[in-house]
Amino acid sequence: MRYSKLLLPTLRETPSDCDNVSQSLMMRGAMLKKVAGGLFVYLPYFNMLLEKIKKVIRDGMDKAGSSECKFPILVLKEDLDASGRWETFGKEMFRLKDRNDREYAISPTNEEYACFVAKTYVKSYNDLPLSVYQIQQKHRDEIRPRGGVMRAREFYMKDAYSFHRDEKDLDIYFDLMRKVYIDIFRSLSLEVVAVGADNGAMGGSGSEEIMAVCETGDSLIGVCECGFAANAETISCSAGEEKTEKSGLYEKIYTPSVSTISEVTDFLKMPQSAFVKTMLYEADGDIIAVLIRGDREINETKLKKYLGCSALELASFEAVSKKTNSVIGFAGPVNLKGVKKIIADLEVLSMENYITGANEKDYHFKNVNNSDFKYEKADIRFADESAVCEKCGRKLVFKRANELGHIFKLGKRYTDKLDITYIDSDSKAKTMFMGCYGIGLERTAASIIEQHHDEKGMVLPLSVAPFKVNVIAVDTANEKQYKAAEKIYNQLIKKNIEVLFDDRDARAGVKFNDSDLLGIPFKIIVGKNIEKGEVEIQPRKGEKSFVKTTDCVKLILKTLKEKNGI
Repeated sequence: MRYSKLLLPTLRETPSDCDNVSQSLMMRGAMLKKVAGGLFVYLPYFNMLLEKIKKVIRDGMDKAGSSECKFPILVLKEDLDASGRWETFGKEMFRLKDRNDREYAISPTNEEYACFVAKTYVKSYNDLPLSVYQIQQKHRDEIRPRGGVMRAREFYMKDAYSFHRDEKDLDIYFDLMRKVYIDIFRSLSLEVVAVGADNGAMGGSGSEEIMAVCETGDSLIGVCECGFAANAETISCSAGEEKTEKSGLYEKIYTPSVSTISEVTDFLKMPQSAFVKTMLYEADGDIIAVLIRGDREINETKLKKYLGCSALELASFEAVSKKTNSVIGFAGPVNLKGVKKIIADLEVLSMENYITGANEKDYHFKNVNNSDFKYEKADIRFADESAVCEKCGRKLVFKRANELGHIFKLGKRYTDKLDITYIDSDSKAKTMFMGCYGIGLERTAASIIEQHHDEKGMVLPLSVAPFKVNVIAVDTANEKQYKAAEKIYNQLIKKNIEVLFDDRDARAGVKFNDSDLLGIPFKIIVGKNIEKGEVEIQPRKGEKSFVKTTDCVKLILKTLKEKNGI
């Protein structure tokens, strides 16, 4: 591809609304153009990268014995009602009606139609196991899109579904798929780890996430020397001794114009650990008060699981004003009215004489104790450095990571409800066991960039680089340079090497900087040395060398072959 004919608009500066490394480099590196929160135009260079990732995924799914299909993006409401997911997915799922007023959802995943395939084509135990997959765009109404394509409203997912005679066969395939996933990501030059995870809205008996370790990852994982690893969302937190002896000692204090924990901390000159935050949530329409120590964060995954609710989000100003006697920024558990329940994190139960909001603007209570209000207790915080391994008891090490894939043992969660049966060897109808397996393509691409970059830009692995070689004509006005560069470019094309020919009328420094920003593995620089019959070969990472023009293509082919680039 000639640079002058390709839409490849690199940027010198990082856009102001980028909040991680991958988004910055993808915006600067001519991959994305933001339209709105969580919505992007995918430019040609990103589409090329995604196609590379798709090929590696398809190769892996072939090894897993899975057949590629394409399911409808629109899912009938009655099908989602049958599986129970019309309500379970809550506000994240886009809903719409057709001209006949029939209701649909834009599919978040496709368990229902995968079951339809199994019901249609699996008749007996001889037809099992069955595995099918698709690579399809998904749409979710993310409440807080962030991180560029890490958490967007529109994205590609590879979702696979398997059907089995019994739980043992499902376990065998689940283990195979875990291995296939790890092989896929390692083929993409990603450092990954499989961790225990929460099943969430998918349900089932167990699940694991395949995580890419990244400094700016949006998840926290705990790992142990013994091999145990889990998402921090699922790691249990210990409880101290519950203290309920003191009561009635609280008194109101004036705290003008301070509503956040940091503001109150500064005003009262007290540590955050002396405060208890009261967060008001809406859970399936009810207001819930949640208490946590001032320097901790609420784990909404644990909270949602404890409540067993479909929809959970922070209560709006209007809802708090209308349904409770409290005020956002000054909420507290003492004399709080209009909430269905108060849930206290286990750590709060070991606290005494703490500070809370007084449910009145500009006022807090000090010397509050657990006996001053009624509560339910639950583990609803994120694990921290004090957490220990559930297998060996050693302290866990925490790392930032990005979720790339999620695999589930669904068991009979869907097949029971949707009546997905087969005739077994004893001539009896039995319910199939089911698994599902997802990979987020954009998250995978962003994590490759997170793990492979430097101060100059992306350093794309050969397995996914849209162009393996960038042939640069330093001075396009110099006929000898231009023709030599063009000849090398054409020779590489004939050898089926993906090559970019930078034929722009631009300064040499601009061309070199763009090549580094784009992360192209090799540059062939055709400049003044062409007078001596030489060109320069420069790896994106490594030492440059001058070679004879006549040997250039042969050397590049040899290098690519040695590095499994062809």
